Amino acid sequence: MHELSIAESMMELIVESAATNGAERVTKVSIVIGGLADIVADSLKFCFDEIKRGSIADGAELIIEEVSAKAFCHDCQKEFEVGRFDFQCPDCGGVIIPAGGQELYIKEVEIE
Repeated sequence: MHELSIAESMMELIVESAATNGAERVTKVSIVIGGLADIVADSLKFCFDEIKRGSIADGAELIIEEVSAKAFCHDCQKEFEVGRFDFQCPDCGGVIIPAGGQELYIKEVEIE
């Protein structure tokens, strides 16, 4: 379960940011996950909820924004949403290039 190591890394960044900004506690964390990032949002939330116990983020709400995977067709120059196992343009059958959906980042940390 790589969601655990992701949650641990997120917590390190959150604690560092909170300390840098003189926060007493973290109340909300917003993250963005792309459709091709291969992360199970519910598993990440579960891991985050376990890791935050006893930390400055204890009680913090985790908001997960999931972003659709997109691709660009080299041949017909169109951009469209894709699934994990789409490798050809649905219009012309051409070669596609990923154009979004691999995101994974902390968007916002709300502190007090």
